[in-house]
This record gives sequence, C-alpha cells and structure tokens, in this order.
Amino acid sequence: MSGIGRTCRRQLRPLASALRNTRDRALGGACAVLLYHRVIDLHTDPQLLAVKPLHFDAHLALLKKRYRVLTVEEFDHHLLGRKRFPRRSVLITFDDGYADNHYAARPLLEKHGAQALFYIASGYIGSGREYWWDELERLLLLNEHLPERMAFAMDRVRIAWSAEAGDLRRQAQLAYADQLNVMRGLPAGKRERALDELRTILGPQAQRRSHLPMTVDELKQFTASPSVEIGAHTQWHPSLAQVDEAEQHMEVSGSKKDLEQLLGREVKYFSYPFGTGADFNTVSERIAREAGFLHTAANYPGFVHARSPLHRFPRFLVRDWDEAEFARRMEGFMRP
Repeated sequence: MSGIGRTCRRQLRPLASALRNTRDRALGGACAVLLYHRVIDLHTDPQLLAVKPLHFDAHLALLKKRYRVLTVEEFDHHLLGRKRFPRRSVLITFDDGYADNHYAARPLLEKHGAQALFYIASGYIGSGREYWWDELERLLLLNEHLPERMAFAMDRVRIAWSAEAGDLRRQAQLAYADQLNVMRGLPAGKRERALDELRTILGPQAQRRSHLPMTVDELKQFTASPSVEIGAHTQWHPSLAQVDEAEQHMEVSGSKKDLEQLLGREVKYFSYPFGTGADFNTVSERIAREAGFLHTAANYPGFVHARSPLHRFPRFLVRDWDEAEFARRMEGFMRP
C-alpha cells in the first residue's frame, strides 16, 4: 500500500469509529461501565487506584441524579438478552477486593441505593498480605533502608543499582516501574519466589493495614449487602495473555471455585486483571466462557451496547476526580 493510502486510512479511522459508535448506540443503546479499585484516602498511590470517600460520595450522588444506575441483574437483562440499554445507563464495578471496598465503598453505595459488581482476586482473600504490586511499592519505594548496592536476578526479574550511579531513591523508582511490567506477566509461583527473595534482601517490613484485601469473614459480611454483587478476578492477578494456557485455566477456574466455596453461591461474572488488549487473548476469552461465566469485563474505554462481546466488554477507568471533573468525564464517556 502506498504512503498516501496509509495516510488516508489513518485519517478515516476516527470517522469510521464515530460512525460505528453512532450505529451501536442507535441499535443497542449505551451503558457506561465504570471501573473503580479503591475508596480510601492514601498518602502514596503510585498506581492511582484510590478514590477519596468524599469524591466517591459525590460521584454516586451525581450518577443517581443524572444517569440510570443499573443493578447487575438489569445489566444482564440488556447485555445477555441483547436488548437495547436505556438512555444514559451506568454500571459500577470494582476490581481486586481491597478491605476498603467493604468499609468505605459499600456504606456509600448503600447510602445512595446503588449496587456495584466487585471482582475479587480470590488468592489474596484472608491472606493478610498486600497485593503483589503494593508489596513491590513497599519494598522499593517506601523502604527507608535501601542497600547501597543491589544486583538481583531471578527468572525475568532484574533489579540493579549502586550508590556510585547516583540517587538510590531514583534508581529504586525506575526499578519499580520496570518490574511492575515484568511481574504482571509472571506465573504466580515465579512471582512469589522473586518477592520472597526480595523480602530477604530488602528486609522484613510490616504489612500496611490500609492495603490489605478483605478477610474471609469480611468478604462474607460484604456479600450480604444488597449493594454488592460478586465476580471473580483470577486467584493471583497475572496478565493472562502472558502466561500459558494451563496457568490461565488455573487462575480463571480456580478463582471461581475459590469464591463459590467461600460464599456458598454461584459466581457468574469475571474480569481480566489489568484488562487491556495486551492482558488477555482469545484463549482467555474461551477459558472464561468455558468456566461458566456469563460475561467478562475488560479495561479499555468504550460504552457497552446490546451487541457488545460478552467476554471482553469495555469499561471506563475512574480516577480520584472531584465532582466537577467527574461530571465532565461522564459526559465525555457518553458521547458517541
């Protein structure tokens, strides 16, 4: 293809996308599925996962006032039944299973008479341990006693620095950013071995209560609320597309089995960890479908309509926005 042809295609893509969105909205309606992770006020939040309780309260008030906030059952009625979504529909979702979902998010959802779908990484429930990305933050970014030299290599994990090369904090920050991408693609066993060795090298540090997942008892209390519906989110939160099929099966089916045994009820929903187009593949979709999940959430922007794919529907990621910024973002989400 000539350079002119490629240029024309690039220029036409936004128009083609807008036309598809207009068609999909006309035929299938539009639902903005919102993705949250945490409701808590944190001093450090390198992954930008936390929304302050004050802001989440404002988000819910605005959603209830201006939008049609769906229950999970209502969402299923339209997506699974291939029925047109009501105008300005919204579904609220959360990933991971932090304890603050129970102590902060749930009471605010109950206050506003709203429901959310919470996808839980089952291996962490009751572990008393931080999620792996939070532990990596604690070891590298919050460690007051970094060694002057570091030379660590295990599987694909490589961390090295030296005082002679400059600011240790800056070098640790760079290592943290690099190794997040590496560790997300490791099978759980290899990641845990690397973290175990890093704990030994960098020194034992107390788990932060602010960063813990729910206990088993907390999850059971949490699930009893009418504002809560439970889905699965793998056991140990890897990037599924970067592990082999057997590991994907273990993570996806294992999370369903874990949660059903803990809660004594069927778990019908799933979301991909990280959820970008690089974090799941056709094998992941097939495994989620064969595991018996009714639908599966991803993490790329776009509205859901009656013809959306059941096992990779989009969500809009929500950050710690104040009411005015959230209102502006919501209107952007709703545009074709």
